[in-house]
Amino acid sequence: MKVKVFGFFATVIITILLFFVGIDARTEGNPIECYQVYLNGDKIGLIDDKQELYDLIDREQSQLKEKYHVDKVYPPNGLSVEKIFTYNNNIVDVNYIYNLIKDSEPFTVEGYTATVTYTEKKIQNDGEIVENREPVYIHMLDKSYFEKALYNTAAAFIGSEELKNYEANTQKEITDIGEIINSVYFEETLTIKKDYISTDDYIFTNVNDLSKYLLFGTLDEQKTYTVKEGENLDKIADANNLNIEELLVANPKYTSADVLLTAGEKLNVGLISPIVSVIYKKKVVQDITNSYKTEYIDDNTKYNDYKVTTQKGENGITRITQDIKYSNGEIQSLQIVNRETIKDTVNEVITRGTKTLGGGYYFHDIGLGNESWSWPTVSPFVITSGFKWRWGRQHQGIDISGTGYGSPIYAVNSGVAYQVNYDSSKAEGLAVYIDHGNGYCTIYMHLSRILVKAGDTITREQKIGLMGSSGSSTGTHLHLGVFKGGRPYQGGVAVDPCASIFSC
Repeated sequence: MKVKVFGFFATVIITILLFFVGIDARTEGNPIECYQVYLNGDKIGLIDDKQELYDLIDREQSQLKEKYHVDKVYPPNGLSVEKIFTYNNNIVDVNYIYNLIKDSEPFTVEGYTATVTYTEKKIQNDGEIVENREPVYIHMLDKSYFEKALYNTAAAFIGSEELKNYEANTQKEITDIGEIINSVYFEETLTIKKDYISTDDYIFTNVNDLSKYLLFGTLDEQKTYTVKEGENLDKIADANNLNIEELLVANPKYTSADVLLTAGEKLNVGLISPIVSVIYKKKVVQDITNSYKTEYIDDNTKYNDYKVTTQKGENGITRITQDIKYSNGEIQSLQIVNRETIKDTVNEVITRGTKTLGGGYYFHDIGLGNESWSWPTVSPFVITSGFKWRWGRQHQGIDISGTGYGSPIYAVNSGVAYQVNYDSSKAEGLAVYIDHGNGYCTIYMHLSRILVKAGDTITREQKIGLMGSSGSSTGTHLHLGVFKGGRPYQGGVAVDPCASIFSC
């Protein structure tokens, strides 16, 4: 037993001696203090002085200092230097390390990185649902750039004066009618931190460029347009597949669509695609006109060329209070929270003869409303989006809101419901298609309930459904589409309901 124990200790002692003898044979003296340099996790050499390497980088990269107007340039993000004690005396010159890294990795400058994180699904204006976007990283030299650029982006949609008054709490209080901003915020999660930024990344060096990037979503140069004699903003917007609101956002120096332009002026006609979503909520009180309707009294004692107005019509006035939520200038939701009758509507009454020269009777089939078309919703209502270009696509109809979820939807004219969509997961939601047989077809989208079937014969002002928010909809409304010359997507051409069958 003693022999075995002694043999074990002897083996251990010999092993230790051999280890130190081996080191002493390879190196001589005590361990030295130096610095191990790593690049992306790989060892690239030992140096005597870490600061000497940093100073060399800063001194040699004068062009980067001039480009970014900074006082100091730093090592690449993948470079790390650690103090160690070693018997290996293979120390290299810092110039050797500098030459290794300058040709393989970009250097860095001190600045800030802002992160835009998208936490919800986005719904595009054409109805397509897009999955969550990847975060956007924005690099800048000064963190104040981000705050100022965000403010500029919000002002582009809200208006500089309105945003200024909101921030200063100097908005004019609503007495009878008017509007007031209740809140302003960004839909995304925005963070910013101090960072060492790779010079291979795009680094914003001023507020103006960053503001344009947040608004247009690209670093590319934007398309411009030179104004010709006699042109106005509406005409220029339409020619460049923009709506007037988008054109005003892209050119904040113009505050309204009716400004006078001078030939030779340059306009930005690039398509905006904001990096952030400016959300703002307003309380709006306005008086809306309730147009009177015409009622007909048939008199079979008078011939059919007899027509006398027996009661003059008078438009009514309703004061409505609305809570409206906007996202980048577009109405996202609208709710009427109060209605007050300021003036009652008096319908026009016309007495007309129905007697014919042959002794028979002539029956008119004209309902309430104008002589050709009936409005599809109850009153009061608000047209939240017109027939116009939105985000580079044509909005082929009008959006009518304000009458409340579940309010009735009427056919604008007689016809046949040739197609009915009961699938609420589709972009159009619950929808009814009517062919009126006179070259016009209409579509009623985003319903909460459908009251007719495909193949049904529809009469004018028949209740065909209830208002809702099915499909790709950001709030309760009716999308009314009018097509002329054929059925939708089968040769028919979308026309503006407010210019073709209505005047609105």
